[in-house]
Amino acid sequence: MKIRSPRLPEPIRLSLLTLAIATGCDAPQRPAEAVTMPRPAPPQAAPAAAKAAAPKADRLTLVAGGDVSFGRLVGQILLREPERALFAPMEALLRSADVRFVNLECPISDQGKETVSPENNLVFNGPPASANALVRAGITVVSTANNHAWDYGKPAMLETLTHLDRAGVLHAGTGGTIEEARRPAIVDHEGFRLAILAVTDVWNQGALSKHPGREFVASADSSELTGAVRALRAEGKVDAIVVSYHGGEEYRDDPLPTTRALAEAVIDAGADAFLGHHPHVAQGIAFRAGKPIVYSMGNLLMRMHSGHPETEMGLVVRLELLRGGDKPKLWACPVRIQGIEPIPLGADPRRSANEGRFFGRLTALSRRVGDATFGAVGADGCAPVTPPG
Repeated sequence: MKIRSPRLPEPIRLSLLTLAIATGCDAPQRPAEAVTMPRPAPPQAAPAAAKAAAPKADRLTLVAGGDVSFGRLVGQILLREPERALFAPMEALLRSADVRFVNLECPISDQGKETVSPENNLVFNGPPASANALVRAGITVVSTANNHAWDYGKPAMLETLTHLDRAGVLHAGTGGTIEEARRPAIVDHEGFRLAILAVTDVWNQGALSKHPGREFVASADSSELTGAVRALRAEGKVDAIVVSYHGGEEYRDDPLPTTRALAEAVIDAGADAFLGHHPHVAQGIAFRAGKPIVYSMGNLLMRMHSGHPETEMGLVVRLELLRGGDKPKLWACPVRIQGIEPIPLGADPRRSANEGRFFGRLTALSRRVGDATFGAVGADGCAPVTPPG
């Protein structure tokens, strides 16, 4: 397989947990057993008994990015070059993590050569090769709960899940039933189990609560979401919980009050981190009880909007999640969108100009939502972020 994007330094065992989440209440329901994807044994593999006795990992590193769309021009490129390594500039940053997450901002379905609606330039579609592009980048899990999930209707939404399953990319936020949509994606890395819940607060076809999609897409209902987080904690079968939230207002510098309230509620319910996207610009970072709230990561694989220059700079975050309830560690890693390429700060030829511009803006925005302290920027372009004081 021709891969220009990351070769992972070690295998990651991925498992899908069939977990029924209680709706609108705090009581957990009993999940079915996890199903571990079969992987070929390496040469001279250790005996099964020795493997079972191996200590579990005490931490997991997650790299998360914002909106990724394979519609429009990107989809046309994939139709011509299905093996194009679209995330190649991100290789070192992605390889620095055990797990990689993005928001998938389009359906993946076979619409011939159509990657955007001829009637509406804001209706996207990624060709089937999009799922393989995620695999080449080493993307482990995606959120499919967003305002573009229904761009080509229910059939394309369900086809998206088929392509992701075929490629081995975990997903959360949509499903063949609302129960499936609300289930978390579970990533198992050396015995450390991470649950990712995904919801959307925006919908292109009016109110989601009044649309047929409500039966297949997880909405950002505070009662349901906090109940799901509490249920996961009560089960005690995962080591960390991350909530992915698609919502807010496009191109707005600050999160909406409703977004702030939801983020704080899920942290209070037991989530370890809150990761937002949809505004297409980076927003401030806050902490609650020492746990990070990243209100918007902006764009990752999506062309900048010429009328909104801040869409040029996206935010990738690196999270070190620790077993036993210890507070996560966070790094902020700017990414510049050049055409369709995401260029991380550590590899940016314009680093000297963009570093000050980005962190100056992010520091100012963070002060407006609770403040955060940004440490020295490393050679990789990432800066540690800690609570104030």
